[in-house]
Amino acid sequence: MKKTVKKRISPRQEGLLLKIVLALLLVAVLWIIFSPGAGLVTLQGHRSDLGQLERKNTELEQENRDLQIEIDRLQNDPEYLEEVARKEYGLLRKNEKVFDFSGNNPEKSK
Repeated sequence: MKKTVKKRISPRQEGLLLKIVLALLLVAVLWIIFSPGAGLVTLQGHRSDLGQLERKNTELEQENRDLQIEIDRLQNDPEYLEEVARKEYGLLRKNEKVFDFSGNNPEKSK
């Protein structure tokens, strides 16, 4: 049976090997932190964007609920529908007239 003899490396080679391993480790850590599209810096930016989008989503959900309530009122509450028609569109009932006492009458200023 043959015995294998292990070669010892010199202290100079150990130092060089240590420097190479540390350099590779440093490159790996820097890649993890700054790699485009997958680094920690990019991840932090995506988290910030996600937070903003979640806030905007919450606002839009609330706006949708408010609009749904408005739709339900317009469809099911005739008094509210009449109020909106009068205020926003200036509609009148039959036999109603509008008297404007604001003093901005274009016919008299001629």
